[in-house]
Amino acid sequence: MKTAGWSTCRVAGQVDRSECAVRNCWDQWTREGTHAWKIGSGVTRKITRRDDRRIVRQALVDPTVTRSTIRADVGVAIVPQTISRHLAEANLKSKRPFRAFPLTPEHRQLRLQWCQAK
Repeated sequence: MKTAGWSTCRVAGQVDRSECAVRNCWDQWTREGTHAWKIGSGVTRKITRRDDRRIVRQALVDPTVTRSTIRADVGVAIVPQTISRHLAEANLKSKRPFRAFPLTPEHRQLRLQWCQAK
């Protein structure tokens, strides 16, 4: 489209992308002859796969462990969201304890009788 003389705005509207994305893609095409993502782009990992396994193992061994405790044990400066993300990738979800066990109809009846007796 750009080689046909279309404007960046017109191409962006046609492919449903921002003008900035079209411009960046066109610049890369004219510079390198490709539009593919560069290998290794993105943020480098702060923790290794070994650290990741350690995070998951700590959560499995002690379900009440906090993210702060895990972060201190790993020894790498990571944010708590990173720990949560790694636990979610391992299909581990936070477990909240019951505030109270649900009462059966029999329990409710006995409780009502006890209250009325007082």
